[in-house]
Amino acid sequence: MDTKATVNLGEYSRGVKSRVLNAVKALDHDMASKAKLIPGGLLEPVSGRSFLFFGESYKTSDFMIDGLEAWWEQRKPGYPVFVPW
Repeated sequence: MDTKATVNLGEYSRGVKSRVLNAVKALDHDMASKAKLIPGGLLEPVSGRSFLFFGESYKTSDFMIDGLEAWWEQRKPGYPVFVPW
């Protein structure tokens, strides 16, 4: 489980870097973007599956638990029920 840097939402140039052959039209400056997303993710090492989640709050324990709960709701059907007795 990990989080990454906050990303401003909008048509920004991302540091003048492009992953496509033809450059995408973008704004020259991010004039104090009001909308931001914070990405987080989980990797399941055995299966190699990953789960990405995004939030608007800071990278707090609540943010991480919200992501963990969202992952579990999606993946719960794929795990067998464990009864220890």
